[in-house]
Amino acid sequence: LGGAIVLLIVLMALLADVIAPYDPIRGRLADMLQPPSRAHWMGTDEQGRDILSRIIHGARFALLSGVLTVMVASVIGTFLGLLAGFGGKFAQEFIMRFCDAYISIPQMFLIMIISMILGRGLWGIVIAVGIGSFPGYIRLVFGQVMTVKQNDYIMASIAMGDSKLRIMFKHILPNIVSPLIITMASGLSSAVMAEAGLSFIGLGIQPPNPAWGTMTNNGFTHLQSHPLLSLAPGIAIVLLVFGFNMIGDGIRDALDPKMRGVLD
Repeated sequence: LGGAIVLLIVLMALLADVIAPYDPIRGRLADMLQPPSRAHWMGTDEQGRDILSRIIHGARFALLSGVLTVMVASVIGTFLGLLAGFGGKFAQEFIMRFCDAYISIPQMFLIMIISMILGRGLWGIVIAVGIGSFPGYIRLVFGQVMTVKQNDYIMASIAMGDSKLRIMFKHILPNIVSPLIITMASGLSSAVMAEAGLSFIGLGIQPPNPAWGTMTNNGFTHLQSHPLLSLAPGIAIVLLVFGFNMIGDGIRDALDPKMRGVLD
């Protein structure tokens, strides 16, 4: 079910230029705040722009921000986690104590500060949310490395004189990729929520771009008279987050031996 929802939204984003009935940015003031009709299935906003077209195009920003954010966080966190687990005592103490201090700062507050420094827009969100969430990947990878590096094949590689970088990326990383994939799949929903939250408060993707969080905020003042202005993009956010969460649960069930009732 989660895969079907996400696939539908991905196809919607890819085919937005084809299936969207109107331009998502240009509107007609004569058509402002129109109720749902045959011409505009979800009505129009305060600038006469078609809500359905803006939701379809907004899927691109939601998916891009989620995927790119998880990539940034996972790459940084994986590298530092590998270094902390196999780079020596000094690297372990320095990185893990830095990680503990970093996690003590409220994540959303940190993301907001970084976003204000980097500037508004898609890349500002990606970098801000990615930097704000990478410590979780450090902890995950570090714990996995500390378990895997005790195995015989790691000891054999050390005995043969393999470099630490070779051992980390050839022997350790491939054997910890399953929990990493599970965390990345689950992190997509958090990244989408973070982008929507930042856009809602004006620190994310800026108008007239059709970001779902921005649309939800813009329609808030018309919630009683034209509820679809906020409800439609809000439901789109809920569906995408639900889809990513379901995919994360499914991948966990498929890759985790304990969830399958099989202990290796």
